[in-house]
Amino acid sequence: MKHARGSLWRVRLSALAGFLALVAVIVPSSAAHAAGGAQAAGPVEPGVPYYLVATKLDRGITAGRTSEYGDLVHYTERAGDQGIPVVFEKDTNTTWGEGYQIRLQRRGSATMLCHTYYRWIALMDSCRQNPWMLEPSGDAFRLKTRWDGSYLYLAASPTFPGDKTLYWQDRYGSGDLNVMEFKLVKAPR
Repeated sequence: MKHARGSLWRVRLSALAGFLALVAVIVPSSAAHAAGGAQAAGPVEPGVPYYLVATKLDRGITAGRTSEYGDLVHYTERAGDQGIPVVFEKDTNTTWGEGYQIRLQRRGSATMLCHTYYRWIALMDSCRQNPWMLEPSGDAFRLKTRWDGSYLYLAASPTFPGDKTLYWQDRYGSGDLNVMEFKLVKAPR
C-alpha cells in the first residue's frame, strides 16, 4: 500500500510539473508579452492621426482637383509641408488579405484613399475590397494594395513637381524613383 501511494504521488507531481511547463509556454512573462504585444500591433496604431510624408519629396498629402472618381490625392505644394493627417483603419475582411483602409482627415463624405483605372489615387466613399499594406523599407515603408493579382504601389508622376498627383504603379524596381517611400509622423489630435 505504501508503494502504491508513493507511485501515485510521483505521478501527480509529474503531471503537475508537465502542466506548469505547458502554462509557462502558453502564458508569456509580462516582459515578453509587452514586447510581443508592441510587435503584434504593427507599424501604425489604428484610429490615430498621422501625417503621411513621402521621404524622397519631404511632402505630405492633401486633396486636389476633382475628377470623375472624386477628389484626387496630391502631394503638398512645398517641401516640409506635412499636409492633411490620415487615419488607418484595420481591415481583415477582404479578398486580398489583411491591411488598412486609409482615411484622409477632412470634411466631406469621400475620404478613403482608393486606386482608379487611370492610375490616380482618389478620395471615395469606400474601397473596402482592396486594403493598403505597409511594406517595410529601412525606417520607412512603401504602401501597396492588390488588384487583379498584382501589387500596386503609391507613386509620384515622372513629371513631378509639375504634376503633384499621387499615382499607383504596378511594378517596383530597386532603382525606381517613382515609387514612394513614406514615414509616419503623429499628428496632434
